[in-house]
Amino acid sequence: MDRSPYQLPFNTEDVPNWRCPICKVGRLTVDKKSFISQETAASSAAHDYDGWEPEWVRSVFSCVFQCDNKKCGEPVSCCGSGRVETTDTHDEEYGWIQIYTEQFYPDYFFPPLNLMDIPKKCPESVINHLKGSFALFFADPGASLNGARAALEALLTDIGVKRYTTVKKKRRIIPLHHRITLIPPKYEDISDLLLAVKWLGNAGSHDGDNPSKADMHIAYDLLEHVLSEIYDEKGKNLAKVAKKVNKRKGPIK
Repeated sequence: MDRSPYQLPFNTEDVPNWRCPICKVGRLTVDKKSFISQETAASSAAHDYDGWEPEWVRSVFSCVFQCDNKKCGEPVSCCGSGRVETTDTHDEEYGWIQIYTEQFYPDYFFPPLNLMDIPKKCPESVINHLKGSFALFFADPGASLNGARAALEALLTDIGVKRYTTVKKKRRIIPLHHRITLIPPKYEDISDLLLAVKWLGNAGSHDGDNPSKADMHIAYDLLEHVLSEIYDEKGKNLAKVAKKVNKRKGPIK
C-alpha cells in the first residue's frame, strides 16, 4: 500500500488522496462548514514580539471529512494542529515570490484511516489491534507500534502458536520472541519478518530510542506481507498453477 499521501498535511482547498476507512474506495473531502481553527495562546502572544514572522503561527483545528463515494458518504472526524508555512511560487509579473499558507497536520481520525492492506480472511482479533495501531499512528508512533506488536501476538495465536505454558503447575505467558520460534514449519519463511515486527514493537513498548513514523511504515510493510502470505489466496493459487505447469512441463489445457 502506498502510504505517502498520509505523510502530507492538508488545507481546506487541498486534501491528499486519503481513502475512506469504511468503503475503502471513496476519497475524503473536508466539510468546510465543520472546519474550526484557532490560534494557540502562546502563538497569539508572540505577535507582540519584535521581528514576529507569520511562520510563528501555531493553531489547533477540528473538522469532519466526508467520503465522496455516493454509495458510502461516511463522515470521519479529525483534529490536530496547524502552522503557517511559506511556499515558493512563480508570478508572471514579479517572478519568484513567497506565499503564506496555513497547513494542518492531523493527530487523530475517527474512525481511524486504514494504513495497510488487510486480507479479507484476516481474523478480527488481528484486525482490531491493527485498527488500534492506525488510530495512534499520527499522534504517537510508539503507542502505534505497540498496537502492531499486539496484532502480531494475536496472529501467532490464530495460526496455532500457544500463548501460555505451565511451569510448576502455574500458568505462564510465553514471551513473544519464543513464540515466534514455535511457529508451524510451513510459516518458517516469514519468521524473520515476524521477528523484525517484534523488535520494532519492543521500541514502542520499552524505553530507548523514540520510534518514528518511518519505523511504523516498516512495521506495516512487514505485517502487510506476512498477512498476505498467510491469509491471501493469491499466493496459494499461484503455487497450484505453477505445480500444474511443472507437472505438464508446458501450458495448461
